[in-house]
Amino acid sequence: MNCKQIENQLIDYLDKNLDISTYQKIDLHLKSCENCTIALQELKSVFKAINETPEEIPDNSLKVNFEEMLQKEKVALESSKVVSLHGKKNIWKTALQIAATITLIVSAYFYGKTQQDESFSQEIAVLEKEKKEMKQTMTISLIENESASKRLQAVNYAEEFEQPGNEILKALINKMHHDDHINVRLAAAEALAKFSNSEMVRNALINALEREQDPSMQIELIQILVSIEEKRAVPSMEKLLQNEETPSYVRDQVKIGLPNLI
Repeated sequence: MNCKQIENQLIDYLDKNLDISTYQKIDLHLKSCENCTIALQELKSVFKAINETPEEIPDNSLKVNFEEMLQKEKVALESSKVVSLHGKKNIWKTALQIAATITLIVSAYFYGKTQQDESFSQEIAVLEKEKKEMKQTMTISLIENESASKRLQAVNYAEEFEQPGNEILKALINKMHHDDHINVRLAAAEALAKFSNSEMVRNALINALEREQDPSMQIELIQILVSIEEKRAVPSMEKLLQNEETPSYVRDQVKIGLPNLI
């Protein structure tokens, strides 16, 4: 296996989603390839920054120079908001910046506990917002990865957001409509169900049922629309009943769910 092939499977390697033979080949390669080993460690840092919030107590030097550091970090974060995962050098450089930024944010939080100044609290709020935006940007980029397994993982990451921005929702909707892997599409629909308080999401789910041809997706969408009590989906469900090409098991799902919406 060459370095490019190894790089494309590092996430699966970390999550142990590979068969034993492939896992052993990557493990052997990592023992002799410094570049791929560094890439693996940096990838660990990215997902640790995304999924964890390490507690750190700032030292005295941070307290003394905090305002100056805060301003510099905001400028650096602003300049790195556009993240591309297509170039190896750019992703790892940006990933390390993200990890450093999140660490500073956490330190700032604990330092801020001892401060009463209103402007300081506002600065922390701004950084927290930018932290969320950066995590969303990373997730959106991963959703567009060429690997189906990585896209599936990215969809799962997106589902963890309590209040995702419109860009995250649009990315999930796009995957639900157009991804060439059925498991990714199913996962995207399931993730969107969590955000059904959004009118954009509800409309997308209705439109998806209207155009969907895959029976497994049709069943998933029917169950979601019934669970969120979306009455506007009734016409689409009735069309499925009337369509002679609709599989019997999909018809049965419509018959089960439709009375709950009428």
